[in-house]
Amino acid sequence: MTGISRRPAIAAAAAMTCTPGIAQAPDPILPALETFRIAQTALADATKKAVDLPQGQWLTASYVEANSELKAAYDDLKKAQLELLTTAPTTRAGLASLLIRLGQPTHTDQPSDDPGLLVEALCWHDEPTRKAASTVLSRLAELSLTIA
Repeated sequence: MTGISRRPAIAAAAAMTCTPGIAQAPDPILPALETFRIAQTALADATKKAVDLPQGQWLTASYVEANSELKAAYDDLKKAQLELLTTAPTTRAGLASLLIRLGQPTHTDQPSDDPGLLVEALCWHDEPTRKAASTVLSRLAELSLTIA
């Protein structure tokens, strides 16, 4: 049985109750969140495909293709994560959605109590991602004071 987890339900409620009138421009963080979700799913699929190769196929074209897809999916995730960490929300709903996402695991197959996306980004060996992660909370604190 699948149900709605608490975090997405809170984000949806925040989006419905905090979003101002229709005339306001869409929050740029929402497409960044969606891009990250898509990259996350693609990486999980590519990982499963690479892991599920039968024994003995490691030097075949199937292995090379699966490995290339895995590398591309990982690169896409890194780009999406950097975009997520550097995009400033413009609404309270966007701010709430980003804060919720920063606390969730980076990968879809991780347990929900694993370190969140922000903690993992601080540990990555990718300098732009690590730098963005180290400043994201202070930038969001400043934004929370200016978002109406």
